[in-house]
Amino acid sequence: MARVEEKLRGLVRAEISGPEPEKLLNACLAENLPLIRPEGVDRWTLRLGVYEGDLSRLERLAESCGCELRILSRFGGSRTRKLLYRRLGLLLTAALLLALLCVSSLFVWEIRLVGADAISRGELLRALEDSGLRSGCFWPTLDADTLRDRMLLREPRLAWLAVNIRGSVAEVRLLQRAEKPELVSDERAADLRAARAGLVRRISARSGQVTVQPGQAVNAGELLVSGTLDSITAAPRRVQAQGEVWADTWYELTAICPLPQGKESGSAGPRERFALKFGGKRINFYQNGGKTIDGCDKIVHEYNLGIEGLFRLPLSVVREELRPYRTAEFSRDEAEEIGQRLLASLAEHIEGEIVFSGLSTAQVDGMTVVTLRAQCRENIAQTVDIIP
Repeated sequence: MARVEEKLRGLVRAEISGPEPEKLLNACLAENLPLIRPEGVDRWTLRLGVYEGDLSRLERLAESCGCELRILSRFGGSRTRKLLYRRLGLLLTAALLLALLCVSSLFVWEIRLVGADAISRGELLRALEDSGLRSGCFWPTLDADTLRDRMLLREPRLAWLAVNIRGSVAEVRLLQRAEKPELVSDERAADLRAARAGLVRRISARSGQVTVQPGQAVNAGELLVSGTLDSITAAPRRVQAQGEVWADTWYELTAICPLPQGKESGSAGPRERFALKFGGKRINFYQNGGKTIDGCDKIVHEYNLGIEGLFRLPLSVVREELRPYRTAEFSRDEAEEIGQRLLASLAEHIEGEIVFSGLSTAQVDGMTVVTLRAQCRENIAQTVDIIP
């Protein structure tokens, strides 16, 4: 215990030399100055210890007694207290951060959607916000059953959902409702007509009377399979024509772009600027944050001050990288890239396959025109009700 006290208060070992060092001992006793482990070296010298706070008093008494004081060593004291204060400050800071982390973990700062890919993320997030789940909400007050009921009422395309909250991250698992199959009524009378012009290649009719033949060219709206069945002995009977009519069709898709489309790095190097996001607010460490910077590509990197999968804080550091560029001539590779996008868009909108495609580019009035011409084989049959 005495060692701990010496460590905290500070122990100074000093050597006292003079003609009568005993006078100093008597003066210390008179002044009620505690001396620690005094020992005599010879007739004119003695060594003793004193607390760091009493050193100035010992120096004054030594001078009044005509003795010379020389400090031999120091132990603990102010340096130890500074170190303890520093460590205490670190402990308090860690405790404060831990408390903030515990408080922050009671709020939702990130919403992850799993499933229901056919519904846009924006629609789902708006529906969740109207149902009570939003970024920054206090999740212990959320009721999972109420949230589920509100969400299913607001979004009828969902069949089921569950919310799991872990480390300020709300994971919403969604199951999209299966679409009801179209019911075919036996009493419904309908024809199959051409949805677009084409050259008929193959006909597969399950009901109805075929009115065209393979190799025949048809226009949009032309009758392919009739739902009216003629009878020699009775009146015509009407049914719902069903089947598929495969035909060769032709498409021409055009994309118009400004002539200077390509980009090349300029002579100036990239620049960086930073911002801080706290919850839904953003603090920019630069001026004119909302101004568009011409001649630069902007790449945004956001770093959340948290640990992925463990917890997430409402504090993020945003780094924007600005890369200057200068325009260049429209290249063949870029034209082909646009052609591939047109081809992919066409493949999504036809019920069939693309047999052949060709790409051409032209420059008209300062614009680049990219044209895709494609031959497809698709089912052009379209059900059209027979109006009595």
